[in-house]
Amino acid sequence: MALWITGSFRAAALIAFAVIAGFTPMVRAITSDTLQLAPTKSAAEAQATQLQASLVWKEVSPPNRDVFMSIGTDLGYGLPDKDLVRDRCNSGFMGAQFRAEGHHVLLWSMSGREEGQVVPISKHCHYDCFDDDCSLPNKRDFQCKRDDYKLSVGINYTFTLQLETQNASGAVWVVTMVSPDRTDITHPIEVGRVLFKDRDVSLPEDNCRVLGVDTYVAQEYWNPNQQEFTTRASWSAITFSGAMRPQDTTGSCQGMALTSLTLASGLPRAACKSWCMAEERCRFASYSSVEQDGHESRCMLFDRCEAKDRWAADKWWTYEKVDVPTLAAVAFTEECRHFRDQSGDDRTARASVHRLPGGPVELELDVGQDVKCVAGAGPRLLFLASARGAPHLARLGTAESATLALRGSAHFASALVARPKTAEGEPLMFP
Repeated sequence: MALWITGSFRAAALIAFAVIAGFTPMVRAITSDTLQLAPTKSAAEAQATQLQASLVWKEVSPPNRDVFMSIGTDLGYGLPDKDLVRDRCNSGFMGAQFRAEGHHVLLWSMSGREEGQVVPISKHCHYDCFDDDCSLPNKRDFQCKRDDYKLSVGINYTFTLQLETQNASGAVWVVTMVSPDRTDITHPIEVGRVLFKDRDVSLPEDNCRVLGVDTYVAQEYWNPNQQEFTTRASWSAITFSGAMRPQDTTGSCQGMALTSLTLASGLPRAACKSWCMAEERCRFASYSSVEQDGHESRCMLFDRCEAKDRWAADKWWTYEKVDVPTLAAVAFTEECRHFRDQSGDDRTARASVHRLPGGPVELELDVGQDVKCVAGAGPRLLFLASARGAPHLARLGTAESATLALRGSAHFASALVARPKTAEGEPLMFP
């Protein structure tokens, strides 16, 4: 019989815990409730085409531990509920892992609604399978994974999910990561690039080409042999923006450098768009990531774009500034809970919000033997239950734990749990 410790997912004022195993914890996670954004807007009102968030690992002690920090990523809104994607076109997460073997992982994974909905483009992406009843990859789920990048404690890694290009049949979305301590030509790091079809699979184009804004953050750790550890990490500067929308045809604005307001080389795509947003006269930004004349990228800003230039049109894409709000994460529910590992030792998990003077809001998740609740935070009620009625949890075992961690098992498991009780029908209080 499998056991887990949990709270209800995205309920008011709760961190959700999931411990999945056969008598010993295999996958445990802290999952926040839905992040509070300002201003408060629906996905339809926000029309967001870019999600940006900065991740910093503050402590991984000892360093040879398995731990994953993620942020939820959704495309679309308002569709009939279906499987893991709920009312979305696609649903998943992006983030980074420390691994006990000594390497690190950058990850982006999403589940879809329809077979043939997604087409992985970059070499780091492949079809996957998130359903309980499938053993082979399908063509609606995917995973993009980089294990060739070294993470460090104390560095702010900025992840960006953005709508890069679009045409009549679908849109290409890309996830990149930028580190402030790297300025070489290899940056930004591309985690993955995927084509999402909509019209071809009878999904609504207007819905599926914008981001859902009901997101969450999570910290997950899954190795049963790693109980003596402390991990502290945070997401900050989380924003949803649709202010720079890609046009439907390729090419730079006509005249290129001769008619541009200004230009620069070496900028990431997101920085090019942000530059236009900050410049009052700028209405269009043309961008090429292809190396030209020894430069790794080009960004040109324009006050008008009446036609497209024919020169190297397939290497350029133009974005138009539109009047939509930028949403910023300002809070989640703060909470501190105690739990016991399989050895009976007391551990603490804490979710806290830091409002730094003059800086962005930081949402921090801390877990471990050295984590303490703030003064006045008493013990919290946790529930213990068997996995009856949740066979996808009961089937997990040692061989599958790392795989499910890569696939975001904590998020999907938590979404299906609603305050279970013990076999005797009584909740357990952990001091």
